[in-house]
Amino acid sequence: MRRSHAVVVASQPGALDGVLADVLWHPFYRLTHETIRMTTWNDQQDLSAERRADTPLQTWSLALVEEDTARIGCRDGVFRRMDEGHLDAKDDHACGLQAFDLDHVLVWDTKRLSIQPSWTDFWDVARHPGKRGLRADPRGTLEVALLSDGVPPNAIYSQLSTPQGLDRAFRRLSQLRPYIVWWNTPAEAMRILTTGAALMGMAPTTEVLAANTLVGERFGILWAPRLRIRYNWVEPAHPARNVVDAASLRTWIMAPEQTQALSKGLAESQAPTTETRPALALDIAFWTNHLDEISPRFAQWLARR
Repeated sequence: MRRSHAVVVASQPGALDGVLADVLWHPFYRLTHETIRMTTWNDQQDLSAERRADTPLQTWSLALVEEDTARIGCRDGVFRRMDEGHLDAKDDHACGLQAFDLDHVLVWDTKRLSIQPSWTDFWDVARHPGKRGLRADPRGTLEVALLSDGVPPNAIYSQLSTPQGLDRAFRRLSQLRPYIVWWNTPAEAMRILTTGAALMGMAPTTEVLAANTLVGERFGILWAPRLRIRYNWVEPAHPARNVVDAASLRTWIMAPEQTQALSKGLAESQAPTTETRPALALDIAFWTNHLDEISPRFAQWLARR
């Protein structure tokens, strides 16, 4: 029997970890006797710092990241381009292997707020006093700032692509700044709400529905407009990791049986079948091209009090 050892996979902590463990990691262990050890990845992490060979990233076999992060990481030599046979032939910019899409939604505490709020209500602290939970990342946060200001979903990126539209999003955030509780991981997003630290927040649906199973449907979900974020599996470019383990795990998770099982496992975290309005997908090309210039501005804005 092959001696058991850990294969390191990085992702953001939260309810999704349980789905991945049930659908992918536990079956992989039963087949190979190789343990998957999860470690924390912060998708806002500075990729330029990860080029060093002595960073923890270099010991990972796989990481789960947002697709624009995957593309930026490949461009900058942090992640390696995966086997071309797995990539979408129509997408010359593809880097990692497509994992899944997750929706991020407006969530509110129904014990403290009896109405269904909109993104405009999210900003209206006069009518609905209380803190708001938002992601400490421009991606998604700038989009909902514009949604709250009356910009229709199909005009979000035409706005953000102009200096005036970007200024408008930051001005809108500034109006809410004193009331924002910031989060960095999905687990933090829901903890802010379950502990009562915020009245409303933005959070992945996986976190909201997992929390509702524990606390009796306490949290309401605004299904439209919701944000959809695409995630990829990526591999570090540096050869310090065990490339045989990485290849074995990559082949396992991309097999049809596993991709179908994962889709089924995540199905309950998506919009109900009665919801026909499409989600607003975060524009991967926009953020791949503009994250490097918008992130420093966002960090400077966050640092101001």
